Amino acid sequence: MLYNLFDSHTHSDNSFDGTHSIMFMCESAIARGLLGIAVTDHADIDFFEEQQFLRRLGQSYFEVQKARSAFGSGFALSSGIEIGEPDADPALADRALAAGKFDFVIGSVHSVWDKKDPYYMNFAGEDDPYAVLGAYFDRMQLLLDWGKFDVLGHLTYPMRYIARDGRDDVTLERFDGVIDEILRRVAHAGKGIEINTSGLRQPLGLTMPTLRYVRRYRELGGEIITIGSDAHRAEDLGAGIADGMELARAAGFRYFCFYKRREPRMLRLY
Repeated sequence: MLYNLFDSHTHSDNSFDGTHSIMFMCESAIARGLLGIAVTDHADIDFFEEQQFLRRLGQSYFEVQKARSAFGSGFALSSGIEIGEPDADPALADRALAAGKFDFVIGSVHSVWDKKDPYYMNFAGEDDPYAVLGAYFDRMQLLLDWGKFDVLGHLTYPMRYIARDGRDDVTLERFDGVIDEILRRVAHAGKGIEINTSGLRQPLGLTMPTLRYVRRYRELGGEIITIGSDAHRAEDLGAGIADGMELARAAGFRYFCFYKRREPRMLRLY
């Protein structure tokens, strides 16, 4: 039996696409036997003002503090932020980080051309998956240039929607060189990668990234792994975390972590 089930990537109703309150999420996580969660509400800089992210982030941070008081020390609750596309406006990204004394910052890329998220693309039709993947990894390099995050989110994110659209023929091999460079930069900066388990409950049927790239991160000197369900509703809290732990172990890791005060706290995988 696994006891260290911590979900490091969750979204409350303070995210534009989230569903439930932080209090309800904590109640649900406890009922599911989780040690704790990190609430990592969105701050996509491309849409920062349009989506009122500063107000949402402040509210998220405030609600985490309330939930901590309500649930006490028996439940590990981290306040976080998933910041996307900071290259769009680095000063605005800094304002997002200052919205609270966050425990944890995920750095992610969600949109590429014309602020377009692969979620809205049609990979069975007009959108070329290889062109999108190339643009995605190029923008990830800009995220690394900015660098004010703890863990790199869902390394292979576009594959979630490429698979949704039935493009099982698309593979990542042609991008192995740039992925290697990204993983090397992350490892050498002392930052982590997440095993995002949301793909396990979607047509992709895989974690993001897969075992191959998690193992490669370790070979390049990487030491920090977080595991997150990317839950946008309480029903998905903790989904796939045990599978992510097994994958991390298969990649050669003995520990994964969650964050407090921007510092990793190690948990044994088994």
